[in-house]
Amino acid sequence: MDPIESREYSWEYVIADKILREGPCELLYVAVVPSAATTDSAIYNGRSTSGRKILDLKVAVVASGEFRPPLPIFCDQGLYLDVGSNVSGIFVLWRDL
Repeated sequence: MDPIESREYSWEYVIADKILREGPCELLYVAVVPSAATTDSAIYNGRSTSGRKILDLKVAVVASGEFRPPLPIFCDQGLYLDVGSNVSGIFVLWRDL
């Protein structure tokens, strides 16, 4: 099997709510960069907050928080990021399918 090349991945550093992908994809990695403790960001399988929530992105202290699943998370409805308060940005890595 051939290895996946870096150009097959998509990434974005997000500072406001955003649809990252409208079609099927695999979520690979998320890193939250908080400006203070934050508890109200989340990532969804879908195109809005009405999609299926994958994860609440909570950080209790001013230090980056990571989500690195052991296997990619299949998102059949797309990928949406809801950026909450006290967040400088959120880095998301995914692969379009």
